[in-house]
Amino acid sequence: MLFLHIFRLFCVFQDVLRNILDLNESVIQNEEFVRCVSGGKLFPGSVPLAHRYGGHQFGYWAGQLGDGRAHLLGEYTNRKGERWEVQLKGSGKTPYSRSGDGRAVIRSSVREFLCSEAMHFLGVPTSRALSLVVSEEPVWRDPFYNGSVIKERGAVVLRLAKSWFRIGSLEILTRTGELDVLRTLLDFVIKEHFKSIATNDPDKYVVFFSRVLNETAHLIAHWMSVGFAHGVCNTDNFSLLSITFHYGPFGFMESYDPNFVPNTSDDEGRYSIGAQANVGLFNLQKLLEALKPLLTSDQLSQSQQILREYPQIYHQRFHELFKAKLGFLGNEEKDSYVIAFLLKLMEDTGADFTMTFRQLSEVTLSRLQKGSFAPSLWALSDLSSHKHFRDWVQLYLQRLSRIMSDSDEERQHRMQGVNPRYVLRNWMAESAIRKAEKNDFSEVTLLQKTLMEPFMEQEEAERAGYATKPPSWAQQLRVSCSS
Repeated sequence: MLFLHIFRLFCVFQDVLRNILDLNESVIQNEEFVRCVSGGKLFPGSVPLAHRYGGHQFGYWAGQLGDGRAHLLGEYTNRKGERWEVQLKGSGKTPYSRSGDGRAVIRSSVREFLCSEAMHFLGVPTSRALSLVVSEEPVWRDPFYNGSVIKERGAVVLRLAKSWFRIGSLEILTRTGELDVLRTLLDFVIKEHFKSIATNDPDKYVVFFSRVLNETAHLIAHWMSVGFAHGVCNTDNFSLLSITFHYGPFGFMESYDPNFVPNTSDDEGRYSIGAQANVGLFNLQKLLEALKPLLTSDQLSQSQQILREYPQIYHQRFHELFKAKLGFLGNEEKDSYVIAFLLKLMEDTGADFTMTFRQLSEVTLSRLQKGSFAPSLWALSDLSSHKHFRDWVQLYLQRLSRIMSDSDEERQHRMQGVNPRYVLRNWMAESAIRKAEKNDFSEVTLLQKTLMEPFMEQEEAERAGYATKPPSWAQQLRVSCSS
């Protein structure tokens, strides 16, 4: 691990500190605590280790990978009986660092620190982040892989998850023929994290695969419902517990665009936001291949049938989430058409994804029918420029009118509870990072506060322009994998 000679704790998420780690906020003033979260000293009883895994990256087997800059410090059981694996990212070299230095920089660390908590408060299953420590020691990086190496400052994030095991954790064992270890690891994961599966069930690996498939489909549908593109959906970044982790070149969509790609390294758009569901299917196929040596022929046939059910499971959850975003109750045959129609209008007009749904939850139905919008409803104004906007509005109003005893206020309240006003847009993160690199963490702190209540209008966030029309360059902003 790394000893940071000059380090400073800049940011802490109090929710994680209090409700996961059972600590009082006064602990952040303790020098020993700061040394522990920076990688300069071990927590009592900690025996650090790094995890070995493999993975398919951009569709191709990449061989052995592993934690190149993350140290697992141990497991903590809190007062509620929850068990959390505690990890430092950016804390120095590990056996899997290869030619890397095991460090992380402010740029990538701020993004992970903010986004993991932003996703949690959006209701998306995710890893969590406690702290952000910054060092004065230089770290050399080539952010855009063009030969232009620059000096940046190091940073360390303390992050937590119920488990850091991923599809690649199993793949590497199958690929190297370590089938006894594969069985041991699977049995451990099932015993610890899938407690409803009986350990003596002869079909437990089939049931496990079915659970992972269902939850993965639901997770990706949830990503889509908040306009989130992960950016690097490799099998080494897909959790066996179906949580979101590895916050690298992610992005929340500005204008609705199924081809939105936040990652500068993804020239072919393999991991575009619209391709995420299909990539999920590919990754689950690789999971089944990893499980195959432990399955009988009948169990393999069952699992293959389960895999074929993935598209239906995904689309069902996708439509459930988007119906809620539109305020629909119950099910009607044409609901999917109304959703698809709206998304097509948004794509054609470049309407903002987040604020179109949010402003639909804020506007009255009478105002929507008139189609004349105040400047504050800028996303709906953009959408209304489409020649078929009024056709969609009529379909939408007719659908809402069939909800018995539903008032405008009830609909608005229902929709505002699932349509955020604020998400971590890349331009907001970049603005905060530029200031943080000059030791000004005021915007990181403001984003912390804002993203903890993404569904509530907040005065400071409004003054900062977090709900106004994004700058013209925001749609083209992409993020480097270099961290």
